[in-house]
Amino acid sequence: MRHDAHIDDLHIDDLVSGLPLAGDGMAAAVSRGARPPDGPGRVLITGGAGFLGGQLAKRLAADGVPVRLLDTAEAPESLGAGVECVPGDIRDSERLAAAVRGVDAVVHAAFASSRQTAERLRSVNVEGTRAVCAAAVAHRVRRLILISSTIVLKASRRHPFLPGAPLSRLDLYRETRAEAERIAAACGARGVSVAIVRPKTFLGPDRVGAFAILFELIRRGRVVPVLGHGRNRYQLLAVGDLTDGIRRLVASDARGVFHFGAREFRTVREDLQSLVDHAGTGARLRFVPSVLARAVLRTIELVGVTPLAEWHDMSARGEDSIVDTRRAEQELGWRARESNATALVAAYDWYQTTRAVGGVARTTHPVTRAHRVLERLTWMLPR
Repeated sequence: MRHDAHIDDLHIDDLVSGLPLAGDGMAAAVSRGARPPDGPGRVLITGGAGFLGGQLAKRLAADGVPVRLLDTAEAPESLGAGVECVPGDIRDSERLAAAVRGVDAVVHAAFASSRQTAERLRSVNVEGTRAVCAAAVAHRVRRLILISSTIVLKASRRHPFLPGAPLSRLDLYRETRAEAERIAAACGARGVSVAIVRPKTFLGPDRVGAFAILFELIRRGRVVPVLGHGRNRYQLLAVGDLTDGIRRLVASDARGVFHFGAREFRTVREDLQSLVDHAGTGARLRFVPSVLARAVLRTIELVGVTPLAEWHDMSARGEDSIVDTRRAEQELGWRARESNATALVAAYDWYQTTRAVGGVARTTHPVTRAHRVLERLTWMLPR
């Protein structure tokens, strides 16, 4: 794999400088970001072998849209013969150019998670995005959609004992995702129609992530710890609703930032109790005092362990986590079909069924060390 050695020192304008600006005819249409009259053409999904990429590929292919995936991992066979898979890294200029050539739109969903090293976070999330944007401009791609994260909405925090350093790996992750948004937005001045997607925590079959611990405790009828009082509200999102929003963006010229989240959600304790009632295993919720929960989170941050998921973090702090989805509803005609409760139930049912059949429920997002520690601590709680 060949990475561009000079890419670290360049900005998006440097990467695209010297490329022709859009002119007459089709090039002018690209410059305006206008939708082709017969709908979107071929769509490239970076990180396409991942959970979201695979779900989106199926959704677009079902609509008759040609799909191409670019990923270092092998795409699942379940995607079908209608999806073209290109093995490669977004930081490999030759593989990236081959993948972008001839596509109408790029959905950039390849990123490194907060579990990765600082070097990899910057290399993939920042420089990888820079490379994708430059390739989109060079090949006159009509549409670029960046899959970002609501973590960019959080304030930047610095480490109290390490001057200039982010407080935690999650804060560094936030910085790289925010910088990726700025890079993508700059493409709008170079003839590419750009939209940025900020989804709430999404889940569904094959992707339960940190919820796997909660699901396993519920399945076994154990005590389920909830950090804090659980009276805060945390908005989730079913993956099917997210892919519906992205496919609408692919076919549109709507630009800027779009937030996606469930329309119906209650407090954390109400949503979890609804899931416990559905499971019917005798599991019960136990609430960890907020003072103790926050102390645990602070310790995790200071020692540099990958933090707990935002769901647990916001619950421990007793803070709501909600985004405004009205722009997506008004401009795209999008509306979430699933509530927090139904999304949790669907994911749990997949987990429980998969465990019953194969003895294990594999997920595209592994559980972090901090969640494993939390899992072990729960076994110390009385039944």
